[in-house]
Amino acid sequence: MSVDPKNMTHHVAMRDGLPAVIRPTLLEESQQDWQAHPRFAGKARFFMNIHRQLLNGADWVAATTETLLDVPDDDLVDQIDTLQLGQRAAHLLQFAHGHHEIEDHGYFPQFIRLYPNLEQAMTLLDGDHQVLDETLGGIETSLATTLQTPNRDTLAGLQRNAAVLRKIMHRHITDEEEVIIPIFLRHG
Repeated sequence: MSVDPKNMTHHVAMRDGLPAVIRPTLLEESQQDWQAHPRFAGKARFFMNIHRQLLNGADWVAATTETLLDVPDDDLVDQIDTLQLGQRAAHLLQFAHGHHEIEDHGYFPQFIRLYPNLEQAMTLLDGDHQVLDETLGGIETSLATTLQTPNRDTLAGLQRNAAVLRKIMHRHITDEEEVIIPIFLRHG
């Protein structure tokens, strides 16, 4: 059985973990042992730190836009500026796109060459990146609209997109780390 990331069963927004067909292909290092591994301080920790930054950014944009929905209309522009919503959200967008480019064109092909049995996992993660890119594009559009015409409706659209991003970013990063961190521990 192959994994199709466009199949709703495997779609990053719908799944609650890695598909069962992928689990037997994973390397054996247990997540609870990662930090004790002698190679953890290398690329494994580096990538996990990057992932935490992405998660923190997605969480911040979602929480901030939700909070801004409660701000009185007269104060909305000032609060958007004070919180630096435009700058911080734009940074997240750029950072996430850049990180996925590095993984898709650098790491994932190398990992498949090292571990051909992980090809389905890499296909799934690549599919996640496509969904994330579409979601990031939706945030970029709704952010521009919100910054150009700040009001409750435009902000609500941005908040909906940010909530989706937060959900799929957490699912994707959890699953991605299960696949790639053991590789970094072996080749660190």
